[in-house]
Amino acid sequence: MQETIEHDLIQSLQIMIAGHLERHPQLTLNALASRSNVPVTTLRRLAGGQQKNDIAPHSVLNLVSYVLREKNLARLLERVAPTVADFLRRHFGNFIFEAPKATYSTDLNCELRDETKYLIYKLAANHDGTDLITVVENFGAQGLKKVEELKARGLVEEHAGKIHARDKNFSLDLTVAAAHLPALVGLYKPQTMGRGLNTMFSMSEALTAEAIAELKALQRECVMKMNAVMNRPESLGSIPYFTINLAETLLADTTPGDLQ
Repeated sequence: MQETIEHDLIQSLQIMIAGHLERHPQLTLNALASRSNVPVTTLRRLAGGQQKNDIAPHSVLNLVSYVLREKNLARLLERVAPTVADFLRRHFGNFIFEAPKATYSTDLNCELRDETKYLIYKLAANHDGTDLITVVENFGAQGLKKVEELKARGLVEEHAGKIHARDKNFSLDLTVAAAHLPALVGLYKPQTMGRGLNTMFSMSEALTAEAIAELKALQRECVMKMNAVMNRPESLGSIPYFTINLAETLLADTTPGDLQ
């Protein structure tokens, strides 16, 4: 059954690649790989229907997002073949579930592999953006350099002294997002707990698969409610605030290629 699903996925991607190259005869496979931020070896295997290993989820997302010129994750699922939609939903469904307006773009995903740019962009993605004073206080002269690089790429703009992100509701592929978790956790300040602005909960237990599924459902429900609060007009203020919702099993990875 799994082999059939993988075969259908590869076939759907093969058809998509062939169709795009047919519509753009001047485009080479190497150029498509570069523009879509997909390894050329992976793209060649997919184009020939010869992919033998598990496909990295972010490679599939990069490819279909570029070919269809669609950054909105929810709309993207509506435009791809069912097997591709199922694959993307399995790996990125949490982003779509929590933020239906979330966008994904290969250029932003590539640029924000840089940790400092990522943190600056998160500040700039707030409704009121950020400013250079805040950037310098947190990242020094290096921060100013990163802002200029983001400006040059058209990813941030400056208006009335405020720096605003091009995409306010943005998503990154799981590998990039996970790589920045240590930096976000490092911003947590336990010494300020008494001020009532931060929280931390850590729980662990050996559970059944059913219990874990129930906890994931509760977590998603909570995240949806939190997202609703954060997007209420009356909630918008001037305090940059972030929250991380993370859960995992303490088991060795037994599913190669699965980046969840």
